[in-house]
Amino acid sequence: MNRAIITAIAKKDIKETFSSKKVWVPMIFVALMLCTVLPSVMAYLGLHTNVFAADAKDIEKPINSFIASFPDRDMAELLASLPDLGSKFTYFFLSFMSIPFFLLTAIINSSVTASNSFAGEKERKTLETLLFAPISVVDLFVGKVLASLLPALGILFAVYFIDVVVINLITYPYFKELLFLKSVWLLVMFWVTPALVLLTIILNVFVSAKVKTFQEAQQFGGLLVLPIVGILISQATGLFFLSPLLLFVIGLVLLVANGVLLKVMTKFNKRNALFESQIH
Repeated sequence: MNRAIITAIAKKDIKETFSSKKVWVPMIFVALMLCTVLPSVMAYLGLHTNVFAADAKDIEKPINSFIASFPDRDMAELLASLPDLGSKFTYFFLSFMSIPFFLLTAIINSSVTASNSFAGEKERKTLETLLFAPISVVDLFVGKVLASLLPALGILFAVYFIDVVVINLITYPYFKELLFLKSVWLLVMFWVTPALVLLTIILNVFVSAKVKTFQEAQQFGGLLVLPIVGILISQATGLFFLSPLLLFVIGLVLLVANGVLLKVMTKFNKRNALFESQIH
C-alpha cells in the first residue's frame, strides 16, 4: 500500500465531507441531540424537578420489581438504595439506556460519510478520473475507509468528552461518583464503537461502490440501525444488559469480522469488475 496516495485520498474526501453543510451539519446535530442533549435533559428532569412525582405511585412498584430482577446484583443494590424514583431512573438511564444512542450515532454518521465515498464520486462525475488514475484498488478503498472513519469517530469522541463534563456537573452532587467513566462505558467508547464504525464503513464502502447514487447507498445504512434498536429495547425491558464481558466479546467479534472483510477487500484487484455498475 502507498501511504502517500492513501493520505491524499483521505484528505480529499474529508475536505469534501466538511465542505458540504448537508453532510456535516446533520452529523453534528444528530450526535449532540442523541448523545448530549437527551441525556442532559433526562438527568436534569430526573434530579432537579418533580416530573416523576405525579405518577410515582403507579410506576414505582414495577420499577422496583425490575430492579429486584436486575442481573447485576451490585447495580441492583445501588439502584435500590437511591432515595427516589427520579434518581433511580436517571442513574439507570445514564448507565445503560444511553449506550445504544451512542452506537446509533456511530452507525448513522459513519454511514453518511461512507455512503458519500464511491456513490458521491459518481454523482460529482469524478469517478472516471479515479478509475483511470494510477491508484491501486486497495489504496483507494483504504483511503476512503480512513476518510470515513476519522470524522465519524472524531465527532463521537467529542460529544462523549462533552458528556463526561456536562453530565457529571448535573449528577455528581447527587450520586457522588463520576458517570460515563466506568468499565462498561470505556469498553463501549474505545473498544466496541471503533470496531462497529469500521465495520459499518467497510460495508457501506462496498455498497456505495456498487450503487449509483448517494441515496441508494444510504438505504443500506438504515438496515444497520436495526440491531441497535434491538439493543435499546432489550436494555429497556431487561431482556439482557451490556456487561463488560459481553461488550468485550462483541468488540472481538466485530474485529474478526473487520479482518475478514478487509481481507476480502484486498482481493478486489480488477477495477473493471468492481466498478462495472458505475460506468453503465
